[in-house]
Amino acid sequence: MKMYGTAQGTGSNRGILGHSAMAVTFVLALLATACSPEQSTTPADTGAAQSEPATAQYTRIYPPNATDPLNAHIYELNNGLRVYLSRNTEEPRFYAEIAVRAGSKHDPADATGLAHYLEHLLFKGNQQLGTLDYEAEKPYLDEIRELYEIHFNTADPVERAAIYSQINQASQQAAEYAIPNEFDKLYSIMGASGLNAHTWHEETVYKVGLPANRLEQWATIESDRFINPVFRLFHTELEVVYEEKNRTLDNRDRISYYALADLLYKNHPYGQQSTIGDAEHLKNPSLVYIQDYFDTYYVPNNMAIFISGDIDIEQTINTVAQHFSKWESKPLPPAQSWQEEPITEVERATVYYPGQEQVTMAFRTVPNGHPDKEALMLVDMILDNRTAGLINLNLNQRQRVQAAGSSPEFHNDYGAQTLWGVPREGQTLEEVEQLLLEQIEMIKQGEFEDWILPAIVNDFKRMEKRSLESNVARVTEMREAFLSHADWNTHIGEIRRLERVTKQDVIDVANRYFSDQNYVAVHRLDGPADIPEVEKPQIDPVNIDPSRQSEYAANILAMPYDEIEPRFLEAGVDYQVAEFAPNVPIYYAHNELNDLFTFSINIEVGTEQNELLSMASALLDKSGTVDYPAEELQKQWYRLGSDFSFSVGSNETQISIAGMDPQFEESLTLMLSLISDPQSDAQTLEDLKRTVLQARADQKENPAVISQALYLYNRYGDESPMLQSLTSEQIRSVDAPTLLALIPQLLKYEHSISYTGSMPLQTVSEIVSGHHQIGSELMAPPAEKLMFAREIQDNQIYVIDRDTAQAQIRIEFPDTTYDPTLTVPSSLYNNYFGSGMSSVVFQELREARALAYSAAARYAQGGHQDAENLMLGVIGTQNDKAIDALDAFVDLIDNMPQSFERFADAYGSQINDYRTATTSARQVPGMVRAWQRLGYNSDPRPEQFAQLQSAGFEDMLQFQQNHVAGRPKFISIVGDTDRIDLEALSRLGTVQTLSVDDVFVE
Repeated sequence: MKMYGTAQGTGSNRGILGHSAMAVTFVLALLATACSPEQSTTPADTGAAQSEPATAQYTRIYPPNATDPLNAHIYELNNGLRVYLSRNTEEPRFYAEIAVRAGSKHDPADATGLAHYLEHLLFKGNQQLGTLDYEAEKPYLDEIRELYEIHFNTADPVERAAIYSQINQASQQAAEYAIPNEFDKLYSIMGASGLNAHTWHEETVYKVGLPANRLEQWATIESDRFINPVFRLFHTELEVVYEEKNRTLDNRDRISYYALADLLYKNHPYGQQSTIGDAEHLKNPSLVYIQDYFDTYYVPNNMAIFISGDIDIEQTINTVAQHFSKWESKPLPPAQSWQEEPITEVERATVYYPGQEQVTMAFRTVPNGHPDKEALMLVDMILDNRTAGLINLNLNQRQRVQAAGSSPEFHNDYGAQTLWGVPREGQTLEEVEQLLLEQIEMIKQGEFEDWILPAIVNDFKRMEKRSLESNVARVTEMREAFLSHADWNTHIGEIRRLERVTKQDVIDVANRYFSDQNYVAVHRLDGPADIPEVEKPQIDPVNIDPSRQSEYAANILAMPYDEIEPRFLEAGVDYQVAEFAPNVPIYYAHNELNDLFTFSINIEVGTEQNELLSMASALLDKSGTVDYPAEELQKQWYRLGSDFSFSVGSNETQISIAGMDPQFEESLTLMLSLISDPQSDAQTLEDLKRTVLQARADQKENPAVISQALYLYNRYGDESPMLQSLTSEQIRSVDAPTLLALIPQLLKYEHSISYTGSMPLQTVSEIVSGHHQIGSELMAPPAEKLMFAREIQDNQIYVIDRDTAQAQIRIEFPDTTYDPTLTVPSSLYNNYFGSGMSSVVFQELREARALAYSAAARYAQGGHQDAENLMLGVIGTQNDKAIDALDAFVDLIDNMPQSFERFADAYGSQINDYRTATTSARQVPGMVRAWQRLGYNSDPRPEQFAQLQSAGFEDMLQFQQNHVAGRPKFISIVGDTDRIDLEALSRLGTVQTLSVDDVFVE
């Protein structure tokens, strides 16, 4: 199933532990044609704030609609601010966004990245929040503003450096009054989750989730946030944004995307102004430009609020009206337009990045609101629906390319259809390009089966049902309607419009928008990337005093609220564990929201017990059943609206299906027929071997995968999973019968079954027992193999040289094995030290020193009773900052700054997490099994919550001293050693330079 949604081009605050290979997602916003809604007027409560009007009025601009799956209540305040509300009582929380119809499209041409800069700065507070004394701070802020304008208009490098030195000095003086990240700290204390923002072409969006009892505080903070914001601590945030730019330079998919957009839109900012901004503009910002942008576009008649969660609609709109009616509307500038000439001949560009080559193609189509949009959505899904599209079957399933896919992109001014493909060894990008064109030609000729259209519509219906389970998805749906200027009733009617599209409509739009001459293409070739060399600026660290608090923040925290009592899982109420057969338990949770099910068979056998299972899993993906050859099997899954997955881990294999309960039995039958007797052939396996071996070669050029291989080698030495996997020779020599025989053998082991859905447990058991025949004597799974870090006496620093913009640094060391008494103190430590924007790591490394865009740390308990605990830290930083970043990070780990005030914040956040965290029915079976692996027979959180309530500052400090401080560390660095001082690095530990071949299996 392909997931659709609005891309979040560039965000403010994202941190990770581990690695992820970021792929650029070409987006589809599910929007519709705008028209004039009906209106009805509703009186509102009188506003109480000093600057508010005497009466806060609002209008409900759409009457109730029985076909609205969100039952959205949409209002407009008297100042033009739109408010979208949807009630969802599945958890005692709400999720809110505030969106501005302005993004990088509106950036000045000589100051790209400005909208994104502003997004970051709106986390810095205003004249009340984020400062001890704004009047004393203001003269220095004014001086900084003036200096940046001189800097902006100065070309001489020497003069610019001198001006920057003055900026740094004035920033230090201003920082004496600043309270860094007080905004984030305030929300953290209240139990916030998902505090973030993103900027894209036509939008800037601010987001947060909170306990349901904090609506009044949220409204107070957010209504003040956008009044007289203060752009303090700008020089450190400027460097943070450039670190975010560095991340894009190390992302091969973004490099292709930007080149493609440049070809597709030669005049429009979609192609000429990236959201992150040009490097030269990022290093030379104008605070005057930023203020002008804010004053122009951040006005209520250009903004909207979206809230979904456990809210009372009438109370919520009254609260919003009371607080936000004080915003003053202003006329907006005339909308600018950019005219693109039609594409009449193919235009190609070439970019370079080490490793995997790829062709990306784009055809210009239609913008949001165009009557052809729905038919074009179906064209895309006929091409690629992840299961049974033409690309999926003709190219991927048949292994005619290494990988391929498609995705649409709909903006307000233009739209595009994108296709991409990765060549197999010996295949050219031109050949892949031609194969992709052939799939489009098939649609133009009507060479697709009639059943696919209703199956695609069914897929969209299933996606809609699933999205209604999430407050974030519900808000996203409302936000997309606003940003595309869509009439709400038209927007929610999209699936009905999709149902009316005929096969001929699809053929017509395919012929209207796609030819073999009206597209652009980017060929990404294996070669060195173009990485501009930027010297680190001289930034003196900002003093972070966690005891500081503004009077404004104190007043917010003093506002009264009703406490929420925690809700934990109870056996027999929230879930059931029954005996399906001897040594085969079934874990059951009832889904009360819809008829979507998830079902899995879980076997405690993985690659640690049989290393061939990874290849068997890959072959199964290309296999069929006795009744359905491989391609027909994929079609059958899609007809049923079901997803099939066979996932192999180190010590467990999970066989799962997901779909709609009316098709559960047929889906189960299909799954078991595949598992019991999978069918494939020697040629399919030979093609698969080439695919796997090529993917392995590509991994050796991927910085994220290299980083993972390096830290696993540092941690485990020759026992690293990346070295213990199948060798290339083992892959070449294995045969299909051997691999396929492993699949049915799994069901001869003791296993468990999990189901979440709308059917009763007895019904599910009866259906499963009718198809899943359990043998008389199941085998006990082989012993689980747990891994333990090698022993070291001092810091071991492993380095691999790669030509990257950022050095990826990972710090690790082991502790004891899983200990239930450490759960509470370690969670407090994590909240205090390394997770979230108020943590020590984020504050000291990003906010105070501007050494990274993302930095995080956590103490990770083992997932099994005897598994090893690990301390983990990760930071990505410009190569010439690597020594500074690592030195500071290690010092923080060993000599953690101590602040009772910061602990109180972390403690309050943790308490709120217990009080308001809920587990969806879909998550329950997996959570219960996870508890059992740790030795619990029921929900351990009530006992942990009781322990937390009696925990203190000294408990956390003692944990840090006993389990973290002073331990020898595994330090792994992937970066450009020409810009990393290895001699300086040696002062932090024993340095060993490795090659890529040292950490990957042959």
